[in-house]
Amino acid sequence: MYSYKKQKKTSNKNKIIIIALLIAFAALTFYYSSRRNENRYDAIIEKTAKKYNVDSRLIKAVISQESKFDDRARGTSGEIGLMQIMPNGAAVDWARHYKLDKLSKGVLFVPKVNIEIGTWYLSKALKRWKNYKHDKELALCQYNAGGKRANAWKPKNYDGAMLDRIKIRSTRAYVESIMYKYKKYCEK
Repeated sequence: MYSYKKQKKTSNKNKIIIIALLIAFAALTFYYSSRRNENRYDAIIEKTAKKYNVDSRLIKAVISQESKFDDRARGTSGEIGLMQIMPNGAAVDWARHYKLDKLSKGVLFVPKVNIEIGTWYLSKALKRWKNYKHDKELALCQYNAGGKRANAWKPKNYDGAMLDRIKIRSTRAYVESIMYKYKKYCEK
């Protein structure tokens, strides 16, 4: 009788250990599968970059800054997804441009759609500022703070410095951070 109880206790301990190991394995699997891998959207970024003639490394730097490659990211002002698209801003403009119905917020979490809209929006800004030496910085100002502010911050001449002209500290930090990441991606 004594050995039966001892066997039963040992058997229960083994079951608990096995269950604990399975839970730990499941948790680690979930953690590693859901980690934000900065290369996982490269194919979508490359294809969209070619479509809109935007440097894919710049798009990737924007995504890194905006969402850290989290396709479920939500901003404090209602921005959605990888490129933090405003449902009533860039999404509406993009849909109107392509003569589509207004998009539901849920579709903005789809990486392909989100990158499409964000890249389209960024390409418009890059075209607007193409004659300026710091066209990327001005386009990023427009992406982050709007066209009116970017216009107010543009340099007096086309080759003039512009970072010091940005009046919103968070926008300046945003532009500097993306340009730093962009340069790092260019070095690879």
